[in-house]
Formats: sequence, C-alpha cells, structure tokens
Amino acid sequence: MFVTEKMFMMKKFFFLFALAALLVGCSDDTTENRFEVPDVNVESNLPETEVFVQGQSLRSSNTSSKVAVTKGDYKWPNVNEEEGWECARFSIRADGYIPGYIDQSSALYFGRAPGKVGNNKGKVYSLFPYGHYNDRDLDYYKKDKKTGENIGLFRYVLDVDGMQTQRAIMEAPLVVDILGDEKTDLEAAIAKGQNVTKNLASLDKLNDMLALGSDYLESHVLWYVVKEVGMKNGWHVNGVISENEVPKYTVGIVPNEVEVDVHQQIHQDWNEIKTSVHIRDNVESITINIPLNQADIIEKDDFAIRVYDFDYSEYHVTHTITHDEKGITIVIDNIPAQLISDLKSTIGDGLTVEIHSYCTTEDVWEQLKNSRVMTTGSPTTVKGQIHCALHPETETDPVPIFVNK
Repeated sequence: MFVTEKMFMMKKFFFLFALAALLVGCSDDTTENRFEVPDVNVESNLPETEVFVQGQSLRSSNTSSKVAVTKGDYKWPNVNEEEGWECARFSIRADGYIPGYIDQSSALYFGRAPGKVGNNKGKVYSLFPYGHYNDRDLDYYKKDKKTGENIGLFRYVLDVDGMQTQRAIMEAPLVVDILGDEKTDLEAAIAKGQNVTKNLASLDKLNDMLALGSDYLESHVLWYVVKEVGMKNGWHVNGVISENEVPKYTVGIVPNEVEVDVHQQIHQDWNEIKTSVHIRDNVESITINIPLNQADIIEKDDFAIRVYDFDYSEYHVTHTITHDEKGITIVIDNIPAQLISDLKSTIGDGLTVEIHSYCTTEDVWEQLKNSRVMTTGSPTTVKGQIHCALHPETETDPVPIFVNK
C-alpha cells in the first residue's frame, strides 16, 4: 500500500491536506531560455516534446521509463516506494530571510551537513506535484546569471507562506533537535580553535533561537522550500523562524474530477503549448486533442506515435502522444484507482501530468481554442480551460474546453 496506518499517526508535520492551488499547471511560465532559436533546417536544434509526472521528466520513446527517486546516504532507509517518501535534510536560516529556492551562503543556515549522524533528517512525499527546474536526464542545466555556474536544482515547491510546503513534508525533525546538533558541532569547532570568531558569533545567534523554547520554535517555523538538488543527499527543506505563528494546513475535500488546462505560452525563442492534466478521480483513460495544423507541429524527432510510461512502485500509467493530421492527441490510460485515492489522502491532490508541445508559429489560437477532452470509465466531472498569453483577456476569462464531444 502507498499509505499505511502508521503514516496517519505521525505526530509532527504530517497532515491530511486540502485541495489547493496547483503549483505546476496553469501559470504563464516565463523562464530562461531552454533552447536556442530553432532553425527548422537543422534537426538537432529543434525542441522535443516533454512529459512530466508530478514535476519529474519522463524521457522515453516507445520504451518504459521508471520515475527515478533520489537515493541519499543517510543511516535509515532513504527511499520507501511502498509508503511514497524520500529522505530529506532540514535547515533553518539564521537571519530569518527567505531567499527563494536557490541556497545562499551555507554560513546563513543551521543544520548539519548531509550524511552526518544526528537528528537532521525527515521525509518528503515522492509524488507531490512539484514544479520542475532542470531535467535530471539532460546534460543541460540553467545557469546562475551572476556566476555562470550550473544550478543543480531539479524538483521543488516554494511557498513564502509555508502552506504548500506543508503538503510536501511527511515528517520533519524538531527545530530544537536541528539546532542542538548544530550547537554541538559549533562548540566542538570552537574547542579545537577553528574559526573561533565566526563560530562564536553563530553560536550566539543559535542560542538566542534556542532560548525561545521548543513550543515557540515549532509553532513559528516556516518551511519555505522543499527541493531536490543535484547531490547524493538529494532533498533539502529550508525554513526560517517567523515572527508570527505559522498556521497548519487544514483538511479539505478533494473533488472527484478531471481538470485539463491548455495554455499557449510566451517565450522569446520558441512557441510552446503546455497541457496540464489533473486526475482526481477513478477514470480508465483521458484523451485530449489539440487540433493544430500538422505542418505547425515541431518536433526534434519525426514521430507519429510516442509512448511515455510512468512507473512507481506497483503502479503503471501509460501516456501516448500522436502527431498527425488531427493535430496533437494525448492519451493517458491504465490509471490506477488506488494511486489516485492514495495521493488524495496524503498530499490533498491527485496525479498531475504535464505535456509540453512545440509549434513553428505563434499563430495557432484559432485552432487551439477548439481543443477537447474525453474520458472513459466511471462517470466523473470533467472540466478545463484554454488560454493564451498572447491574448491577455483569456488569462482571466479562459475559453472552456470541449468535454466528451
């Protein structure tokens, strides 16, 4: 089973989650360039259809691809596909500032380095619908604009209010335990004469935080980012001690539905359509047709049908994408009812699939707004919208998608 009774009894930071704004589906993505300006006469420069499940890339052509999990080297089981979690290290930022998803100087964080024995260990949900930054399977990494260095960030959820991150955290260590390990390390370094001035200053800050007491620290810790980074201890959770008490995410009802969002995005050097599919009910299959002119569909590899398989634990879902005279057709089937039920009971949402498609021109709105979705299996609510960043009025008043027609 994906969820066990033991998981529901965890005392700290284990919540039943409500439906909330999705983090990976429906925004106007204005990212750094992932592709050079495409030259349609040079095949290697063309973009390639991308499929993501819960924020993680599936890259396979007519072959099965297992969703990877991060295997750290902590001293307790670091990945549990049965219960759907992965190990994580936790850090508290010393100055209370929230910088975003990229770490600043390590001197600003309290929390033992990865791999050391201690209390700085917790669990995050493997199948939370994280946003994606870099793709694990590609040599390409986005670069820091100032330093030019690769940014080793894969999946993440960032929330300066600390609400969405609570949905991704299964179990967190006590703040006093994180700080206690750090205090032990600082005192040992000072005793050895290592960086005494700097370590004494850090120890003073740490003692000030500890003086607030465990109850205060637990009610005021704001975990602002959960992220998978490019190192062997792959998951980090960073937090601050907020001046205000941080509310706990409350229980809500997750609707039984399928929601589809088709969005034409603005990018400087390429034309992209992102299709987000949120599966929150027991259906057998979902078919989405985006009726572009076949000549307008651009693809690195010429293909008529491509299959992407999602495997996690005993679960298997198939995604088939077809490019032909009907446009782009996406079929998601073999959807396990138990997987959807498990996700709803743990992270407060279902399964999220993203498909990034590319076209030769931005002039596709007239075709795009005739997109449609069909489902098979148990009757359910099906809804969706189509919008286009080139037509700002559709961002606030999107065109409803055709359903089962």
